[in-house]
Amino acid sequence: MYSALINAVLRSSPDYDLLFESLCWPEDSLPQTELVESLTALIEALAPRCIHDKIESIIWSKCLPFLRKISTESGGEDRCRQGTAAVCRLLAVSVSVCDQKTWTKVVSSTLPSLQWSPEEELSGALSVNVAAEVLAALMPLPTADEEFTLSILNCALSSIPSLPDNLVSKVTVRVILTLLNCFSDVRSSCFATRIMDAVCSWHSSERSAAVTQRALLCFTVLLDHLLKSHTVTSDTRFWTLVQDGLTHGDSVSRKRALYLLKRCVALSDEEGFDSCSTSEEEEALFNWAPDKSGLLREFWEDYTLVMETLEENQVHVVRPVLNRIDTLIQATANDSEGLGLFHPSWLLCVYQRMFHSENKSLMREGVCHLLELQVLRQSAFAAAFSQFVVGPFMDVLSETSLFCRSPGQSVGDCPELAGKLQVFLVNFFTSLPSEDRGCVLLQLIQQLGSKHWCAVPLLFICQALSKLPQSPLLRSSGLSALREVLRSTMITHQVLLRGAAQCFLLKSTLSLIDVSEVTRDDVFSFLMHFRADESLCRGTTLWNELCIWLSEHDGNFKPRILDGDCVDGPAQKETIRLYVQQEVIVYLRVPASQAERLPDIREADKLARAILLCVDMERRELKKDARETLRSLLSPLLDTLSRVYTNIYLPVHKSDKSLQLMLRLLQLSTRPRCQQQGLEEDDLMLAIEQAVVEVVDPVQNFILRRLCGELQEVIPLTLRRFLNEKITIAFTDCFIMASLAAVCDLLQQGGTNMSSETASALKSLNDYFYTFDTSTKSQPSLRNINKRLMKPQLLDSLLQQDWGRIAASFLRDQWVCLNFLIRSVGIPKVSETLRAALSCSVEALALLPSDLVLPVLNFMNMALPQLVDDEEDLCVQAVNLSWELVQGLSNNAHDFWPALQGFISIAFQHELLKLNHQQAPALTAALKRVNYMELSQSKSGVLGVLVQHCTQTWLPGEGGSSELADGIFSSVFNHLDIVTEACLYGPVFRRDQRLIQDVQIFVEQLGENCAANVAVASDNRDDQLPRTCVLTFLSRLDPCNQQHQRLIEELVVELLRKDSLISKAKVRYYSNSLQHRIKNRAWQTLLLLHFFYKFHVFEAGFCSNQPSVKYLIEWMMILILVKYPHHLDRFWTCFSFDHEKTKTSICTFLSVLVHISVIIPHVEDKVDQLRKALDIILQSCFNHNFSVRLYALVALKRVWSLAESVTEGDAFRGLSSVVTACLNQAEAMQNSGNANKNWLRIQGHFFFSAFHPIRDYSLE
Repeated sequence: MYSALINAVLRSSPDYDLLFESLCWPEDSLPQTELVESLTALIEALAPRCIHDKIESIIWSKCLPFLRKISTESGGEDRCRQGTAAVCRLLAVSVSVCDQKTWTKVVSSTLPSLQWSPEEELSGALSVNVAAEVLAALMPLPTADEEFTLSILNCALSSIPSLPDNLVSKVTVRVILTLLNCFSDVRSSCFATRIMDAVCSWHSSERSAAVTQRALLCFTVLLDHLLKSHTVTSDTRFWTLVQDGLTHGDSVSRKRALYLLKRCVALSDEEGFDSCSTSEEEEALFNWAPDKSGLLREFWEDYTLVMETLEENQVHVVRPVLNRIDTLIQATANDSEGLGLFHPSWLLCVYQRMFHSENKSLMREGVCHLLELQVLRQSAFAAAFSQFVVGPFMDVLSETSLFCRSPGQSVGDCPELAGKLQVFLVNFFTSLPSEDRGCVLLQLIQQLGSKHWCAVPLLFICQALSKLPQSPLLRSSGLSALREVLRSTMITHQVLLRGAAQCFLLKSTLSLIDVSEVTRDDVFSFLMHFRADESLCRGTTLWNELCIWLSEHDGNFKPRILDGDCVDGPAQKETIRLYVQQEVIVYLRVPASQAERLPDIREADKLARAILLCVDMERRELKKDARETLRSLLSPLLDTLSRVYTNIYLPVHKSDKSLQLMLRLLQLSTRPRCQQQGLEEDDLMLAIEQAVVEVVDPVQNFILRRLCGELQEVIPLTLRRFLNEKITIAFTDCFIMASLAAVCDLLQQGGTNMSSETASALKSLNDYFYTFDTSTKSQPSLRNINKRLMKPQLLDSLLQQDWGRIAASFLRDQWVCLNFLIRSVGIPKVSETLRAALSCSVEALALLPSDLVLPVLNFMNMALPQLVDDEEDLCVQAVNLSWELVQGLSNNAHDFWPALQGFISIAFQHELLKLNHQQAPALTAALKRVNYMELSQSKSGVLGVLVQHCTQTWLPGEGGSSELADGIFSSVFNHLDIVTEACLYGPVFRRDQRLIQDVQIFVEQLGENCAANVAVASDNRDDQLPRTCVLTFLSRLDPCNQQHQRLIEELVVELLRKDSLISKAKVRYYSNSLQHRIKNRAWQTLLLLHFFYKFHVFEAGFCSNQPSVKYLIEWMMILILVKYPHHLDRFWTCFSFDHEKTKTSICTFLSVLVHISVIIPHVEDKVDQLRKALDIILQSCFNHNFSVRLYALVALKRVWSLAESVTEGDAFRGLSSVVTACLNQAEAMQNSGNANKNWLRIQGHFFFSAFHPIRDYSLE
């Protein structure tokens, strides 16, 4: 229409200039689309008339300015989308009228806009969107300039890496695809080859997820042109890109890669060309043979089906196609010895896709499938999979949830996947070519040390490594990799799991290390990283295995090279004994110029362990006397220690190193406590103790001189100008107080009988501490408690650094002495003195570091009850400050539990427990504010400590007077909340927490076979302890005691209130939820206590509950009716309430009637009660709810059978026909479908068939 109208206008009006001016628009405005289209039609009509100047002015003054304007305006492209298309068409028509030079100039001015940057867009350049549209409009114009066309293609390709994601597809589709469409097949194939080479090279050089995503986008758009060249299927780089796409994290990229694969397979099948690679340099990933097309087509159809199905997240959808993976594997295995049509790397893509699934169950399926892969027993496949195993497979094994117990496994069993992993690694390394095993194992161990691993997967991988057959695979580099695992990877793991992992790693080392490639020094340096309190300690199986291993390989270690010479000479070959002797000599060789600093403890650790291993090795294997071996090894050390006091020229650093080595020998030679009983006498320990006894006098004198007198001797010689006597006084005070504390501690342990002189000295010491400071005018204070150790003005850097710790120890030692004195001499009778002492203890809590406060808490425990009446505010301050201290230690397990025990002994002792609000309002309020429940939720075991202490306080085991026992017991009524919470306590652990607990139980069940169970001190704080303690406490109560009876009644009311609150708050709750567990525990407790109370609990039957809770309530009702038959009348009224809201309640009461045979013997009017039961049951038999009818029929069958056996004559003759008809109908009508299944199931249910409410009642 435009062309006809324009031609008509041109015929009637030949003034072209006027027409151009009328159709053009001002430069600062945006034209209407119709105006642009009209101008386009005009130029098309005027093309033969050769008005190039006018048309070229349209290009440079109208089209390009308009496009730049909408590029720079915010949202301009979206608003002017139609206008942009119209202007681009105008531009294309105008350029087509002009010459080739104009076309080249316009394209050249547009190309730089493809290199996107925000600054250029703001400066007036074309946006990428607009530039792509311009180039797409100009592209159909023919060009013979091959070089310029190639520059357009290169410019578009170079923009892809830098453009945002949303613009990559724009350039690919509008520029590159349009350019390829403009040429013939020959030229298009040539350019397609260039494109593929450029994109594949880019991907090969970077190979990141972003590069893979963009490369797949380009190839998906251009695939039709790429396939025409027939080079795509033979390029290994292309197939590497496709495999990266199949395992990409983005689902769209995975679908694009699968699309490329399917198209290439289809093309190969259609055209039937032979693409089998004959190159020896590069292994082809994709091959096609026309004579094998059927087999290949079937393989790739199965492969694409598997990959498409793996996009689903549901396991039940994926599991049916897992057999297709077996088909793929079998096809690949059969082909591995033939033409090599199926490369194993395609199978790795399947597994890697399963490993990266969002569904953990699908991930587990993939891991288990790989672990059971029999084809890996072939050497070629094992080699092909080796890098995958040490890479992606190890990455997925770091997922902790894989090691959960499988259905059917018991707590403490080895996880199914861990067992499969042991078999897999053994088969895998056995199948690997012998020359690759060491390298692959080293890479696997390096993977363990290269990133953070959780404790559970690392433990089971180490266990699997320990099962590998003995083979010399690891060299010194392997020891370095294992050292990195010990030093960094497992440092934050739970102690028991970390110790077990260390044990497995050491066993792995002993079986896999090549002893000819490592020196003895390498081995003992490596053993330093196994802690004695976690894994490698004397007396364990692991220690004995290490001794045997050292003995067997003693002559095979690599010789040491020192100063360029081999230590092992031809005359004398080094042994472990000679090595240790030389190391002792080197250790004690200290240069005269050596700075007097503390020696490195690691050197003493290494040498002490080497000495102990050497002695144990020779004692066990060579049957040598431990005393002789030890003396020969320690003779330089003992010689040094014997002269440490008399030889004033002995270097201080050498003395310190000697003492440090002897200390570590004593510490490391001690066996764990659990092994000290029941074992024969330890010869080595006795030999070390005898050696220490021989040098104890010079060592003791040396230490005393160093602590007391040496400072006075040295100061006048070296520091006379700088220091004064204050340093000497400070150190003397510190030493004296530490000595007093040590003596008091020894006396308190009962190691020494106390003479009259000792008692007199203690009295003087007691008077010394409780001396008032008369210089203060305020409240009197004790001068010698909390006495500070004044810091001297000038100290060396080492003392400057440790002075705070020295001063804190001085303060702590004072309270150690006070604790002993308050037990042996007694508490001061003067209340003012005791108040001042308690005030000092509160002050000490603020001054001392958290790990030194235990003596202060022990003092408070004895002093606080004496001041409750007179100094309540001070007692409140002591309790609050102690609780804040305990809360602050919640992340410090070493100091937390002693501090918690100390606080509980203070705040919950009998004298404070018996206080009520009227007697001590402030103190009782402070105790109520102690939120032990909140702390117990975050710190397992807190409530157990509290409940254990309180129950032992309320009901002590030893006998005593009745009045005293009742007085102690009466305090329980002030803390009924503790008893209630203990009855209901038990957290619902997260799945990861339950897994940690299961694995710890598994490690514990290994027993002494795992040295960690011997070395690690048991710190098991069972979360069932609070309930165990409180139920034990309740079971010891006497029903005849009025206070005990009152406690039970109040506790029952409180438990029923808790149950009611949960029922109201949660109408529906899930099985195994926190609400379910609380209700279950509440009813278990009520069931245990039913003998103590006389009221019924029928109201609980009206609530909806989980089956396990419902059975407990029904059991409770039966027991109450057995003990108190007069409640039957109340029970019958429960059936008269409205049960329409829930079927559960009436089913609960009908379930009780199933066991009426237990109740009837205790009832006087049996016939009357049975008649009531039959009347109620028959009404329920006609209920509209199927479940109610089912329960009623079961009850009817039981009650009618009992009625026939109990009564004689015609007592129930009138009901006989009705009951018989109901029962016959139940048997006849329910012979098919679900009704029959439910009828059989409910009759065979344990609660109705085998369960007996009386005989089955037990604490269990």
